[in-house]
Amino acid sequence: MLMIAECSSQVRQWATAVLANDPAIRRTQYMSGVGHHMWNGLDDNNDRAVAVITAFLQDKPAPLPNYPTRDGIPTFLRDHE
Repeated sequence: MLMIAECSSQVRQWATAVLANDPAIRRTQYMSGVGHHMWNGLDDNNDRAVAVITAFLQDKPAPLPNYPTRDGIPTFLRDHE
């Protein structure tokens, strides 16, 4: 699983490069509104991060859509510039 926080364009490019080149990644969870630190205690960010990780570890469906997908990387990067 790859978790991507809503952060700088450079970090999104690094994360999507990993997604594009690592076939072992089966789930991608984009944490909108989180910023650079997923565990920041703001709003419900900690709860959302816990839910995503717990579902993955328990091999349960993800609480967020699988986004971005490998095919959707160009759109993901373009829409968040």
